[in-house]
Amino acid sequence: MRHYSRIHGPSQQSQNLKTETRNRREFLLGAGVTIGSAALGSRLFAATCAISPGLIAPHSDSEPVDFPAAALHLGADRSAQPEDAVLPKMRGLMVDAGRLPETLDYYRRVIDYCAEWKLNTLHFRLADDQGSALRFTSVPHLVLHKNAFAPEQLKALAEHAQTRGVDLIPELESFGHTGYITRSPAYSHLLDSQTQGPSEFTGVIPVHPETLLLFNKLYREVAAIFPSIYLHGGCDEVNWGGSELSRQALKTKSRAEIWAEYLNSLHQICVGLGKQLIVWGDFVVHKEPEILPQVNKNIIIMDWDYQEHDSARVRETIRKVASHGLRAIGAPALVNYRWGPRVGTEQLRNIEAFADAYLGEEDPNSLGVILTNWIPCRYVQNSIWDGFFYAAVAFNEGTAAARSSAFRRFVENHYGAMWSDLWSEAFQTIYDVAPSIQKRSTVSGPGLQLRAPWSSDAQLAAVLQIASPIQNPFTRLRSLLGQLEPAVHKNLSDFQAFALSVEALQRLFWRESVVIDEAAKKPLDRKSTDQLIASIRDSDRALARALSKDWDKGRFPDSLAKSELVFGLQPKDQLLFEWMRAADSSALLAGNPERFHQLLAAAKPA
Repeated sequence: MRHYSRIHGPSQQSQNLKTETRNRREFLLGAGVTIGSAALGSRLFAATCAISPGLIAPHSDSEPVDFPAAALHLGADRSAQPEDAVLPKMRGLMVDAGRLPETLDYYRRVIDYCAEWKLNTLHFRLADDQGSALRFTSVPHLVLHKNAFAPEQLKALAEHAQTRGVDLIPELESFGHTGYITRSPAYSHLLDSQTQGPSEFTGVIPVHPETLLLFNKLYREVAAIFPSIYLHGGCDEVNWGGSELSRQALKTKSRAEIWAEYLNSLHQICVGLGKQLIVWGDFVVHKEPEILPQVNKNIIIMDWDYQEHDSARVRETIRKVASHGLRAIGAPALVNYRWGPRVGTEQLRNIEAFADAYLGEEDPNSLGVILTNWIPCRYVQNSIWDGFFYAAVAFNEGTAAARSSAFRRFVENHYGAMWSDLWSEAFQTIYDVAPSIQKRSTVSGPGLQLRAPWSSDAQLAAVLQIASPIQNPFTRLRSLLGQLEPAVHKNLSDFQAFALSVEALQRLFWRESVVIDEAAKKPLDRKSTDQLIASIRDSDRALARALSKDWDKGRFPDSLAKSELVFGLQPKDQLLFEWMRAADSSALLAGNPERFHQLLAAAKPA
């Protein structure tokens, strides 16, 4: 079970919602579901359309509908284009404002780099379980991020993107990841879950008459802000079927039928707004493939698999989608659930597999590739530009060019430095040794396990059970970066952010190693343990301050993610907050060195 309790004093939750942050299972068990009285199945959708004439009833089958004359990625009217015009394929990045809004200056910088690096698309996630990054005016009482944007702010951002030749595609979660709706008391009756009971993921009730009415309003507002002809509806990682309405609907229709009817209804809302609906492909293509033949052929499938390295298997997915008359967008990942501040070489191979499959051939069913990048508070903001650049080269010039020259060109163009063996070693090392939550083999041996820094007596005791400390590869890497910094003549702050992420990793494993080594000394020397905890305290305090200072440059200084564990996130997902907790913990122990001495004395390695 994941716990999401408050850590530091009174909650700073948005004024729109005073609900305490709870563990997800408790939230699910405690949320009530109001049972509506609408007809089920197809009659439900007809009734919903009758309630709101602005909604278009879903088709009874999955045949395409006549679509408004618009198709170019940059929002141009297809009617102004020659009939045989070849549309540019998407080559783009994703920003996850739904998990953590970052400053508009940062987003403009991402857009400008997209333009410079020949990326024509920026996928902008607006909302998730944590809250909405857009202050909707049409629907009150949603769960909002503290630093959510006004509509005119995002409209200006989208217009800036247009001037740079970048299409800003909005994503609004519409099935799963909808805690921004169902965590609000005003809409908790729309919460659905697994038929087996509470789980990590949830969803809205797809057959509740209010659900489509709500998304009709939300989609209209999003469509008015973003000129892109695409609207991403999310719909991944959904658990539903446990509500009374859903159970009743499942007595007369299969899960696949209800899924397809719901997606087709969202599609019809998009059609009325002149948009094309994109949905994630995990359920539609893989987990419940019976859905795919039943969805409207104009719906676009976004194919994600962050562990796939084989382009042939990625092509199989494209063919599967195409066999049902649909189009697809590839979605590899840089930072994802497996990683913390830095990702491993596996993600470069993932990028390559999708680039080869979706861009390597002139397949009309492939609309291109967008690199996803998840939960910004996992990493130091400006420390991962090298990964974005690598993807840009792979998408535009092919994977062979990316492997042979991407990092060299990044160093020369972005840092204004001359490439050398030291640079080569630094990039090879950081991708080879990046710690992961999963076991991995690397060039240098078994991979490192990603953990949050210990920040309690119990966590320290667990660390002390480790038989022997690891060799810390980040010590050498920090030394390399120290030697390279004088050669950096451009974007020095980005290089320093990269170095800060390496420092955080080096400190993570250092503070584990030094306590294990100290505990192994028999008998323990009290003076030595007192000096050690004081050293750890000073190191933690300096790192937490550096991370906080860097955060404030491009993220909101009053963000909740700095001061408390955010709903739905794990400790490893909040780099700064966990180091602030670690600094508090070591400061307490330094103030009570006898307690630290006792913990080390009681250590019994496994």
